[in-house]
Amino acid sequence: MNTKRFAIFVAKIIAAQVTTYFLAGVVFYPLLTKPYYVGPNPIFAIFLRTEADQALWPHVVNWFLPAEILRGFLIAAVFYPLYDVLKGWPFLKRLFYVASLYLVLGFWAASVPAPGTIEGMVFMRPFITPEVHLRVQPEMILQSLALALFIAGAMMEPKMPAHPVS
Repeated sequence: MNTKRFAIFVAKIIAAQVTTYFLAGVVFYPLLTKPYYVGPNPIFAIFLRTEADQALWPHVVNWFLPAEILRGFLIAAVFYPLYDVLKGWPFLKRLFYVASLYLVLGFWAASVPAPGTIEGMVFMRPFITPEVHLRVQPEMILQSLALALFIAGAMMEPKMPAHPVS
């Protein structure tokens, strides 16, 4: 294994995971999901730590960044064995393959009963309505595409400047 290439790839994927996860939340939380976390009927607060509970929220603040760094490392570790194969593919094929893996395996088909997952639609209580399952989709889709864009880009070879003929 090329340790230097692996370390660079891991650093890029960690940066991409932290950035895209944070930005997707910044965009979609106020637009689509904030009422599920805080407000008159915060249904996610039943099973999640939210900013509405000031006694529990510091845990999220303290562990958000380390958790996303760990997630980035794990994502990089899973994709790295495919590095050379994926690198040989055209950029768009690589982009959509990585996005679909992340979205399908990491979200829709995850074996976790969470809002928006197939397991969640089966096992979650009825107060997590179809609308709730649909409202979390744009954030997941955008983050999947954005992260895939970074991962696909991390496999691009830098363009070498053309040397003028003397």
